[in-house]
Amino acid sequence: MKISLDKLNRREIDKLDLNFSQKIDTINYCEENYKLISPLNLNGKISNTNKGLYLNADVDFTILDHCARCLENVEVSIEYSIQGFLVKEEDFDEDSFEDYDAFIYDNQEINLVKVIEQTIGFNMPLSILCKEECKGLCQDCGANLNKEECSCSEIANDEEIIDPRFAKLKDIFKND
Repeated sequence: MKISLDKLNRREIDKLDLNFSQKIDTINYCEENYKLISPLNLNGKISNTNKGLYLNADVDFTILDHCARCLENVEVSIEYSIQGFLVKEEDFDEDSFEDYDAFIYDNQEINLVKVIEQTIGFNMPLSILCKEECKGLCQDCGANLNKEECSCSEIANDEEIIDPRFAKLKDIFKND
């Protein structure tokens, strides 16, 4: 999703409307690739302002991720807005854009997928669950407790399976 900024930089036009829906296989976040299961939709505009080129866009797409408790695949819908200045690398001064987001571009074009990859971190859910009542995995045998009961809890109550380092503690409580 590369956009030419040449006409905006030469001030031939004041704004560039963006209305894209593109099928992309994966998106990278924190060195992990997430599979997109819906087209990436981007609607907005790039405006020529007195401070530079300003991007204001809404993004929405659906990724495939894993439940934090049971590791089952989960479809996660992500929708958010991107606002910030588009700045040439040689013109970037951190002090000038201290109060704004700034996205660096080269060679008169910007790759909007890279901008989305830079901003997705602030918009990803902290914990992804397949359902709020997810029981997760058994910590002993790894069984998915949403799908099956495991017999680990029955075995754990059996006195024969005691860590030998703690066997003496059992004798302390017998006298009570």
